[in-house]
Amino acid sequence: MFGTPFEIFGTVHLMTIIAVIAVSVLLPKFYKSKSDSQKSSMNKIIAGVIALHVIISPYKDLYLLANPYDWRETIPLHMCDLSEIFLIWFLLGGPKILYLCAFFWGLGGASMAILTPDITHHDLDYIFFMIGHGMIIVGIMYATVALGNRPYAKDILIVSAITAFILLPIVYAINILLGEPANFWYLVAKPDGASLMDMFPEPPYHLLYTTPLAIAVFYLIYLPYFIKDKAVK
Repeated sequence: MFGTPFEIFGTVHLMTIIAVIAVSVLLPKFYKSKSDSQKSSMNKIIAGVIALHVIISPYKDLYLLANPYDWRETIPLHMCDLSEIFLIWFLLGGPKILYLCAFFWGLGGASMAILTPDITHHDLDYIFFMIGHGMIIVGIMYATVALGNRPYAKDILIVSAITAFILLPIVYAINILLGEPANFWYLVAKPDGASLMDMFPEPPYHLLYTTPLAIAVFYLIYLPYFIKDKAVK
């Protein structure tokens, strides 16, 4: 199974998607009615699994792959990396804004990554890629369903402001300071291979298009809550 060429929506890929969906649905539902102490234990377990992924991934990228990455590409600064870090912090007692950022960043980015992964083979890279993005979905669903959290419409503007006016300038400055091949958030260059960014101007001018697109995705993610709240009224 592993080491074979990756086939989108092939057997291995579909099994992975089904596994992520199953855990994301069943685990939060199972723990929704559990005691606070049991939920606290699961908080630590989920945070621990995600933390291990964040810590081990750079080592894997530098020393275990046949074609290792440059160290400047392995710093956990991509939006999904930050979603993992924010989830860890939130599950261990951090403020709700961490959950809100992870909710909007993670559901959009991690779901798309799982459905259309930038992977060539069913190998170690595939395993780490799917565990990392899968645990983002699991962590968000657990924090939402089991722990009773949810976003509100005003939170979209808050998360958008944090993303665009605080984190984006910081990440861009880090890219410049580190130099090539650092390209976190794809703020310096478009990703290798075909991607949605091919439709936009070269970075950083693509932000004129991708920023409103990202906010639109946030609203799309929020749509089920909007419909639910309207139905209740």
